Amino acid sequence: MDDNHKEPQYGFSPPTQSYAPPQANTNGKAIASLVLGIISLITLPIGGGIILLGIIGFISGIAAIAFASLSFKEIKLMQMQGRGMAIGGLVCGIVATSLNVLAFVIAFVIGFTTAMNNA
Repeated sequence: MDDNHKEPQYGFSPPTQSYAPPQANTNGKAIASLVLGIISLITLPIGGGIILLGIIGFISGIAAIAFASLSFKEIKLMQMQGRGMAIGGLVCGIVATSLNVLAFVIAFVIGFTTAMNNA
């Protein structure tokens, strides 16, 4: 027998790596908006008892709205990903800021009526 026997070649080339288009980067401001929006919602129930956390929640809610607004422009201009995160940050920021303002108004009215009744 011949030890130099080789299998026949059928003309197939070895598999090559396929070309995948580069993924668009996620917008950093959209991520920041979502994180700040979640922080503003988390501090909302805690902020009722601790004034500092209420202020942090209010400020982070406004920052979430601002970052979401900026990220929408960048996402559209540069064809980036992260629109869903920006929308989530915007919604969380608006809800938390609105509830913080409502809580402040209610606390102010209660304090004012209490002060008027005690006078």
